[in-house]
Amino acid sequence: MKGIIYVRVSSDEQVKGTSLDFQEENCKKYCNDKGIEILKIFREEGASAKSSARKEFLRAIEYCRKNKIDVFVVHKVDRFARNTEDHFAVKGILLGFGTTLHSVTEPIGESPSEKLLETILAGFADFDNAIRKQRCSDGMSEKINKGLFPWKPPIGYKCGQCKKRGEKKTEPDAPDEKAFPIIQRALKEYKNGMYSKAELGRQLDNWGLKKIRGKKTTPQFVEMIFSEKRLKFYAGIIVNPFENNNERKGLHTPMIKEDELLEIQFVLSGKKNKSVRREIYNLNFPLRRTVVCSYCNRMLTGSTSRGNGGKYHYYHCQNKNCEKYGKAIIKNDLEKLFLNELKKITPKKKFLDFFKRTILKLWEEKGRSFEMDVSKYKSYLNNLEEKKARIFDMREDGSYTQEQFKDRLGEINNKITATKISLSESKIDQFDIEGALEYAIKFIKKLERQWFDLPIKQKIRFQKLVFPKGIPYTQNKGFGTTELGCIYTINRHVNGDLSTMVGYSRLCSKLF
Repeated sequence: MKGIIYVRVSSDEQVKGTSLDFQEENCKKYCNDKGIEILKIFREEGASAKSSARKEFLRAIEYCRKNKIDVFVVHKVDRFARNTEDHFAVKGILLGFGTTLHSVTEPIGESPSEKLLETILAGFADFDNAIRKQRCSDGMSEKINKGLFPWKPPIGYKCGQCKKRGEKKTEPDAPDEKAFPIIQRALKEYKNGMYSKAELGRQLDNWGLKKIRGKKTTPQFVEMIFSEKRLKFYAGIIVNPFENNNERKGLHTPMIKEDELLEIQFVLSGKKNKSVRREIYNLNFPLRRTVVCSYCNRMLTGSTSRGNGGKYHYYHCQNKNCEKYGKAIIKNDLEKLFLNELKKITPKKKFLDFFKRTILKLWEEKGRSFEMDVSKYKSYLNNLEEKKARIFDMREDGSYTQEQFKDRLGEINNKITATKISLSESKIDQFDIEGALEYAIKFIKKLERQWFDLPIKQKIRFQKLVFPKGIPYTQNKGFGTTELGCIYTINRHVNGDLSTMVGYSRLCSKLF
């Protein structure tokens, strides 16, 4: 028998050790014991373990295609592929070449028990890979939530080189004394319209960036500086890709202010700089554009004044023709009143229990349509599989030529794939509504706490959901009544009388 050996490690650290040599020696011994003639050895050094797209691995597969190879020898199944789908896809390709997979340390083969073991081992490799990835993601997400940027910082900041030293990142990235002021100047002067992005490349080099980097600044590099996530980092904001791109305040020293970020984004959009809308999401004034002045029906805005004691934040009416114009409302006072207002409209447990039962009943009726869809797609899929079988029969009895057979088979396979996708999507619609309701009710039960904990962007969305048209406020009197979101409207009208809930079943159905 003729065979090849494939060995792989997934990190530079393993390359520097003995892992590759250890695997190779064991594979050679296995081949000698089995009487396998080794034609070639493929060594994968430091390649990713997460997919089958590896350079030496592909060379090994190609070698099997072009030569008569009986055996593909690996040290362990997880050296072959760490994804179950990849494992069996590539194994199928090898079998097509007349090549079988052998593992030095695991008894895999073609008997039922050996096939089962191989599937389990491939599954464990896939599971282990997913767990490692999840732990890595969770660790980076935790760092972001603490205000630390888990990756290498953009130009303008020093990299702590923690990974090289085998340490965890515990401190924010410090400004680079040389590059920080240059990038900062470029951003501020671009904001003020002094240079275009094309001109900035030349200016950056004139200011000393070329000397720092050791190479000329290209247009691509300038574009990278103005990428959205990088600009947000420069403004002290870290985007968390592991939590729906939620934003967190970073602990690093910002290069620009948040209002300057908005101005830069406005200029990038191609609009005039003087028309910039400042501080759309101002961390200091989350109730802007939500609380309405009851005298003139204009949204309140916010401002900050400085005194001997530091900064002081206020809300006030921005309408110059309003009698309350310039009458400041202390930020903390208004936000405490707003939290009390949220407590008032928070539904009680009795209502939420009844609401849950009503929604579950409606969902049960809605679920029947999903079941019908699933049944329809299953039936259609069965018909397609029967047609596919008939196509093979017609090829065998000569009714179809080879070309006709390939054409009809390709057409039917496409229909089967599309139907399977539709079936899968229909099944997804049949999700655990009870679990979703439990989560929603936990959220609804503590409105004031949710508002307090949410990031600024989510706060604004939250306020729009609860108070779609804002909420009026009268100084020295408090908040007035206003239109509420769907569930809070139902709760207000029911007001403890759950018998009236029945009349709101149609309104509840709008939630779907």
